[in-house]
Amino acid sequence: MKIVKALSIAVTTAILTAGSVLGVTVAEIRDLSFDDLESVGFTLKKGAEINIDALGIRVPLSRDLVAYAWIIDSDSRELVWEMRSSRTDRYRGSKVLRGQEDVEFLDAGSYELYFSVKNKTGWSGRKKVGFFDMLGIIFDGDYDDEISRRDVGECYVELTSDELSASDIDEFRPDGGFPDALVRHNQLGDSEYLTTGFSLSKSMNLRIYALIEFPESNKTPVDYAWIIDADTHKKVWQIDRWDLEHAGGGDKNQLYDDEVMLEKGTYVLHMVSDDSHSWEEFNVNPPYDPLNWGLTVLPGKNFDKSAFEIVEIPGRGEPLIEFTRVRDNRYYEQSFKLSQVTDLQVYAIGEMDHGGRDFVDYGTIMEAGTGQVAWEMTHRNTEHAGGAPKNMMFDGVITLEPGTYTAYYVTDGSHSSRRWNASAPFDADAYGLSIYAEGKGTPKGFELVDEKDLWEGTDILARITRVGDNEHRRARFELKEDTQVQIYALGEGSSGRMYDYAYIVDLDSGRDIWEMTWRRTDHAGGADKNRLFDDEILLRKGEYEVVYVSDDSHSFGDWNSSPPRDAVNWGVTLSLAD
Repeated sequence: MKIVKALSIAVTTAILTAGSVLGVTVAEIRDLSFDDLESVGFTLKKGAEINIDALGIRVPLSRDLVAYAWIIDSDSRELVWEMRSSRTDRYRGSKVLRGQEDVEFLDAGSYELYFSVKNKTGWSGRKKVGFFDMLGIIFDGDYDDEISRRDVGECYVELTSDELSASDIDEFRPDGGFPDALVRHNQLGDSEYLTTGFSLSKSMNLRIYALIEFPESNKTPVDYAWIIDADTHKKVWQIDRWDLEHAGGGDKNQLYDDEVMLEKGTYVLHMVSDDSHSWEEFNVNPPYDPLNWGLTVLPGKNFDKSAFEIVEIPGRGEPLIEFTRVRDNRYYEQSFKLSQVTDLQVYAIGEMDHGGRDFVDYGTIMEAGTGQVAWEMTHRNTEHAGGAPKNMMFDGVITLEPGTYTAYYVTDGSHSSRRWNASAPFDADAYGLSIYAEGKGTPKGFELVDEKDLWEGTDILARITRVGDNEHRRARFELKEDTQVQIYALGEGSSGRMYDYAYIVDLDSGRDIWEMTWRRTDHAGGADKNRLFDDEILLRKGEYEVVYVSDDSHSFGDWNSSPPRDAVNWGVTLSLAD
């Protein structure tokens, strides 16, 4: 795609009699090609009626123009005029060329004229050709799937006025405006990640003007921005889907334009884009204000310039736990103990499956004694991490109660450090899980725990986890009295049958007294065949053996489809019920 360029304004005067001026060309754009996005800026020293003559293209059986012009106010960045399919007419019998003539009064001020031409990859709104469409094609001949370069070359937009002279018009090169901008991350390209640190010496409002991509089928934007408090690492602002409005062009072009109030402090602004549809090349019709694709921070209503300063971004400090640059089919774990309520910074980057429902590379923190999830990466608490849409990130503060925990990170067999099968996330070296103190140093009451010491003093009766293919593992335990036992077991099952499963044997009688069946289990996340049993049973006083059996596929460390949420506990854990 050609970079937007400012075309010189052709200002011509038609003189039919000595000294009589009939009209002047205010601005025009011609000589277009596929995937052009052209612009020209003009300033009117006085208000006047402007005659607009434009010729664009509409793909047959489409609701939208794919070659068209529009005008925005250069100061407010708001739309002034645009070609609309419903207001165009067929041009000289062409099946694709559409003309529009309008008269608009423009006040004195600065304006930007744009013309966009999308190639076939950018055609939007194309509907499926049905029976009645075909009848229309047969009888009206209103269909031609080919748009030639000649068609595109005929497109143009010309603004003229009978009320202006050449001296009433100045030309300029559009740059997106906003001379008072505090931070500009505009003209954002594919797979970009930009950060800016700033400090406020007193509370104030900042205006955020952002143009982003938010596909209708997504729950979150794929181009995204947020602000964190540099001291607490807590997120203080993020783009909220409910505060967005259509930005013109393709439906996924969205605009955020609002003020946010920030307290005195130091902050970090983050801006990230995915691997397509950006200033580099819009793959559907561009927004009305393409030069500001990205994010701009502007003064708010109570802004004090003397209290605002751009600063170097503070570091996170040394990690308490770090699993980074993680590769395919890896598993990491580290246990830790907290003696008091503690806030921890968690920074995790992982991969979602193709359906956008579950993670296949992800981090989890679990209660060591109960196997319950204390924190995990989910679709709701993560945002796009740059690059391919499946790259997702959690960057925030979590609060944990006193207790013993284990942090895990698990990957499947593709798309990880050094072997990306799609665009890498913006912070590829941090792929994995890192945990930091909320402030600097090590938090009070934090202690790393070796795995061999992990189960001492807990209510665990027996534990068989991280089970691989073709395993048959056993663990014995004894109960001194009748006891309610919590069973937490993950396995593989489908069509009413279990293939990786657990069962319990009463050693006194030699009978199986409990078995993990498909009917007794629930979905465990990931592939449908991942099954979970999490419930209590009453066991009489005596000696028991828990057994876990796996088949020759889909197990810990070698999943043949999406793993469960709690992959590291694939197997069975028995503990005293609460």
